[in-house]
Amino acid sequence: MTGARCLAVAMVVSATVSCSNQQKAAVPASQPASFKGEQFPTMDSPSLQFLPRQEEVAGWRLESDPLVLPGDQLPRYLEHDAKHFQRYGAVDLTAGTYQRIGAPGFATVQIFRFPDFIKAFGAYSTRRSGVTSFLPIANEAFAGKHSIHIWRGPFYVRVMGGGSEQAVNSLKDLAVVVADRMPQAASKPAILNFFPEKYRLPNSEAFTATGALGQPYFANSFTASFNVDGEPVEGLIRPVANKEAADLLLEQYKKFYLSNGRQLDPVENLGEDNFTGEDVYAGRTVAFRLDRFVIVFNGFNQRQKILDLAIATDQKILGGIRKQLVAADKREEASARPKPTTTTAPPWTTTPQ
Repeated sequence: MTGARCLAVAMVVSATVSCSNQQKAAVPASQPASFKGEQFPTMDSPSLQFLPRQEEVAGWRLESDPLVLPGDQLPRYLEHDAKHFQRYGAVDLTAGTYQRIGAPGFATVQIFRFPDFIKAFGAYSTRRSGVTSFLPIANEAFAGKHSIHIWRGPFYVRVMGGGSEQAVNSLKDLAVVVADRMPQAASKPAILNFFPEKYRLPNSEAFTATGALGQPYFANSFTASFNVDGEPVEGLIRPVANKEAADLLLEQYKKFYLSNGRQLDPVENLGEDNFTGEDVYAGRTVAFRLDRFVIVFNGFNQRQKILDLAIATDQKILGGIRKQLVAADKREEASARPKPTTTTAPPWTTTPQ
């Protein structure tokens, strides 16, 4: 692609990963809370306004003043679990502990704030595993065995509890009140729309900071799962800084497949570069580069079924950026034309072009 085309695609990707508007309302600082006998410093966070206070949720009472902890101090509170949130750049954590009123049970509401909605979506989406019960809470939410998880803009809310079956069953009451207090937010990252809708499993989309398809170099990738005629296929879109970096990434993935498997025939007119391969353990793959995108589909299906997903994605990406590319080409052509020079000489003294 020309430099203008690269710039156009870069602008599109930048838009897909732009930050959502974060809340900036000032909230009075809470008193420091203790955890395992340790005192934490007092600090503010916009997340404080979302926590229910006193007995604002039927059946629950806030046990003590909420805790606000900066992202670099998360290990003091979450121990090993802190690494997950720090990978996505958590800005701070706001937490409140609750007790059941007149009945056994306890709960903790944790609100993790991130620099932007994509990092929050990543921290949330990579916590989904196995069969998940999704809840009708915007922007997306699911229930675990003893927990409720919500993603909303730059926030990831986790409500955990126990002590009685009644307490676990009413965790949703706490979660709904927190969600209702949060502002509306942008939907999932727009880059996920490049995946074909056909065969895509609902709510399977994710953003991972730690690698995908078992490859650490696919960190910071957008992924989705597909069910093609009863067989699973995993899809990946990895935007990088430039097409040179995308070439290197595609070549690295190709070397992985060729180390144990074999390369199949390339596909005509798929992206700007592509390869297909198969491996007895890793399955079949179709991978291609389009400007600074690397797109991969992997599964044990028939090669053509995996290829169909890749072709559909290629067409959606081109369709989504075609107007930007055409406009960029016109600007580049205009800038390449020689600019007219002004002169006071009579026209018959100039040389015809």
